[in-house]
Amino acid sequence: MIKKRMGREESQQVTRDNLFDTATDLMVRKGFHAASVNAISEGAGFSKGAFFSNFTSKSDLLLQLTQRFKRVEIDRLGVTLAAGYSSEELAHGLNSYIDTLKDNASCAILDAELQLIALRDEEFSAHYYALHQENSEALGKLITIIFSHAGKKPPLECATLAKTFTALSEGLILQGHKDPASEIKLVLNSLIQTAEPL
Repeated sequence: MIKKRMGREESQQVTRDNLFDTATDLMVRKGFHAASVNAISEGAGFSKGAFFSNFTSKSDLLLQLTQRFKRVEIDRLGVTLAAGYSSEELAHGLNSYIDTLKDNASCAILDAELQLIALRDEEFSAHYYALHQENSEALGKLITIIFSHAGKKPPLECATLAKTFTALSEGLILQGHKDPASEIKLVLNSLIQTAEPL
């Protein structure tokens, strides 16, 4: 079978994806400062020239990595919300999502790294928090529907509720909980039970 030769754009995307994956892996395993341009380039099997033909700097890669990382979640939540599922189906979907958090330890570590950078870098923080807000609003809408399905009023504005939920899940993962699902469900169910009726 003859392999189809990749076009320039397709080849560049493969290079970028390899650089993104290597940067993510290094940041998760060793932290942001260990993920130097040299280490990222070498780990991905490319020269520094290949790095700089795709990104203007390590900061540029970081901004685009954040966009890529957050956008996947935003798009996934957006599709779920637009699918016209019943509130019961959405409640089941949220529970399934909570059950998969144990498989997302790398995401929690990467997000912790990005949050620390955002706290220290004003230019990056504007970009990070805008994406974080968009992600929180989408997740918050889903959680709000779950409250409504139970006939309850959410105790917080939807994006704040989602940020609380995210902080809890990421915090438990970073504290070494292998499967934080039961604690998250317990807190969420307690909030629903004690919330004011609609």
